[in-house]
Amino acid sequence: MTGPLRKVPGPLYARFTSLPLKWATLTGRRIFFVDKLHRHYGDMVVIAPDQVNCNSPSMLREIHRHGNGFRKTRWYVKFGGFPDVDERQSVFTILDTVIHAARRKLMGRAFSKSEIRKHWEKAIKGKVDFAVKQMGAAADIHPDGEVDVQKWWTLMTADVSSMVSFGQPFDLLSMGEKNDYLRAVEAISKVDGILAELPLLELLKYVPIPALQRLFSIHDSVGEFAATTASNSVKQAAGDTGSIFSRILAEGEKSGNQLSDLMMGREARSLIIAGTDTTAITLTYLVWAVLSQPQLHQDLLAELHREAAQANGGSDGDFRFTDEQLEKLPLLTATVQECLRLYGAAPGGLPRNPPPGGATVGGVYLPESVIVSTQAWSLHRHPDIWEDPEKFDVSRWLSASGLSESAKIAFNPFGGGARICLGLHIAEIELRYGAAMFFWRYPKARLAPGTTAESMAPENFFIIAPKAHECRVVLQ
Repeated sequence: MTGPLRKVPGPLYARFTSLPLKWATLTGRRIFFVDKLHRHYGDMVVIAPDQVNCNSPSMLREIHRHGNGFRKTRWYVKFGGFPDVDERQSVFTILDTVIHAARRKLMGRAFSKSEIRKHWEKAIKGKVDFAVKQMGAAADIHPDGEVDVQKWWTLMTADVSSMVSFGQPFDLLSMGEKNDYLRAVEAISKVDGILAELPLLELLKYVPIPALQRLFSIHDSVGEFAATTASNSVKQAAGDTGSIFSRILAEGEKSGNQLSDLMMGREARSLIIAGTDTTAITLTYLVWAVLSQPQLHQDLLAELHREAAQANGGSDGDFRFTDEQLEKLPLLTATVQECLRLYGAAPGGLPRNPPPGGATVGGVYLPESVIVSTQAWSLHRHPDIWEDPEKFDVSRWLSASGLSESAKIAFNPFGGGARICLGLHIAEIELRYGAAMFFWRYPKARLAPGTTAESMAPENFFIIAPKAHECRVVLQ
């Protein structure tokens, strides 16, 4: 066997064809397909003729550390749906490291934890509170007192993302359903995900069938709406109102690095895609995991009420926590972290190309033409890193000795290095408030009979989600 990957173990077919990998991707099984190969062949495995996946903390660090020369692959451009030069890509899809660093610097301060708490925490808390109340209203009119928490978390995170991006929410929580823009964005994500794997299908846009042409034209209408709305939010901003782009543009005025209306629209669309289903799905799995463990449920309630009583002079009273206070609650934090470990919504591959001239990873030389990936799904379940890795066990985060060094490196639910998720602080605030408010308001919540391990088994279309596409809970 010859070729650049001859020293990397893997199935024989993977050295000649990528069809099994593509089929697994298109049928929602990619992360499981790759994970199975790791369990059989080890921490570095060939998954396609020009692709390897790595599954060790040391290799993760080699690939994603700052300044190592590894670059995102063209897959991101295809998935993002912006077939354009790097200057016109969103921060998520920019390939050039220098251009990305400049964009990240421009946007980074507005997305810092301190800035998000200062400008957005109150509004986020209000949206979470409204979502939890709407769940109660929906359960009240259901004959069995059930509610689909995934639905309401999705509407909530979409309202938060649109509020941050456009200066005002879509108000989906009030409507109780998705709007046309969100449906269009979701359709684009699915189409772009398929085209990223099977680019020849893009030829379908030339087929004179109205339905196909409408599908491919969604990009333009969504882009125009996002650009106009994001731009208007900046022009109408006064004081502490407006979108996050008000602060980004203010930062740009200092450096001379401004975003056009087109780029604000693209960044806003990316923010809504990245910040809606992902956080909603993680919250959904958190509710399911906690309600599946009655003792954890009771311990979490006890922590919330104990800390509330101390803060309120002996009476727990109403929910008055700030995010800073919630972040200091050990069990709540451990529950969020453990949910991100097992059910972080984007645990799939992060494809990279080695720098010009290639690079050595795990002792194996990889030429620049090879695609090398890591996936959190496998790193978060590696038996050499995590004890009893498939078990939802919050105690691993509460140990006096803390996580092992390898576990600290392997834990990457938001990606890593210079390309770590820009909106992670928004997501973490939503996760803390969502978990705390839900269990505070509905201490007797329990899983509905139809919500089982089988219904909650994840499928993987870039992000993970329950196969049932719902998580039904009885609130009282």
